[in-house]
Amino acid sequence: MLPSDMESFIELCCSRDGFSREDAEKRAEVVEWVAFHNPCDDGEPTYMVGAQGDRVVAHLGRMPTLFSVDGKPEVASYFHDLYVHPDLRTTNAQGFFLSMKMYRQAEKASNSFCAMIWTNEINISLQKSRKYTQMWTDHRVMLLGLSEKIDSKIPKFIAPPAKSAVRTLLAASDWANGLRLKCDANVERIETFDSRFDSFADAIAPDLGVAPRKDQKYLAWKYADRPRLDASFFQLLDSLGQLAGFCVVVNPDETATSSIAELVVLRNNPSGINALLQAAIQHLRAMGAERIEAVASDQPYSEALHQRFFRRDLRVPLFLAHSDRSPYSESLQSPSQWHVSLGDSEGPF
Repeated sequence: MLPSDMESFIELCCSRDGFSREDAEKRAEVVEWVAFHNPCDDGEPTYMVGAQGDRVVAHLGRMPTLFSVDGKPEVASYFHDLYVHPDLRTTNAQGFFLSMKMYRQAEKASNSFCAMIWTNEINISLQKSRKYTQMWTDHRVMLLGLSEKIDSKIPKFIAPPAKSAVRTLLAASDWANGLRLKCDANVERIETFDSRFDSFADAIAPDLGVAPRKDQKYLAWKYADRPRLDASFFQLLDSLGQLAGFCVVVNPDETATSSIAELVVLRNNPSGINALLQAAIQHLRAMGAERIEAVASDQPYSEALHQRFFRRDLRVPLFLAHSDRSPYSESLQSPSQWHVSLGDSEGPF
């Protein structure tokens, strides 16, 4: 895909279920940013497209990413955002063969391993067809809206006074849990990411196992400068005032759903993780969030989410292709070695 293809890309987006022209234009603005402003551009195509003449009828994203693997840098790729025009999905399996061809081209453009997350059932089937390594991790949800908690758990025939009593108990439980995990660490809200995050990315690399290198340019591209993203950022400071962690939250949407996109703490310190989680939850609660989504594949972060009543919602795929291209293949094939966050790849936004 070239910048000159974006008008045709908008037309293709209009074929998505429930998408208006305005929705398509908004999506194209984000895709243009992801495709053509990546600070880890490796010179190879970042979106593969299927075309009929000048008309774009399918696309598959390839996101070059500087990973840290066992503390060592390695440029690899995320595959994401597969979409084929509905007309091709119902015509002699054209959509299937076109999708497979785009996957092959994306693999050829990648010099190292290729990771795929947040994919849907159709894409999972395609990736299984290509014999990708299948791993899975937990998607977790915390419900802040008491009415949603109660209505989903208590039968409708129970009298309103009983529901009111349960609401009181749930509120007390939330308060007690927050008090039990309360931390005195210094957490501050910040507006953007500065040069401290470059040295911090080096410091945390051994702690995170397999993860994108989260330096200033990466975080600015993913969050601070990204169009159409309403997000808030928090930093954790140690006793000397030095950066010791950070958190990125996506503020509530029209359904009152929000996300914890990034949560990173030096040496995976549980006290620091809980301090940032507490700040994030308080912020999102104040903004009217009723539902907070998060993903954590490594134990210190998944345990912190569990303690904060983030319950397992579903299993999400972490698929891998061509791990043999990496000298760290063994680590790549263990999901517990990955630090997976909701903001990874193109993020669920």
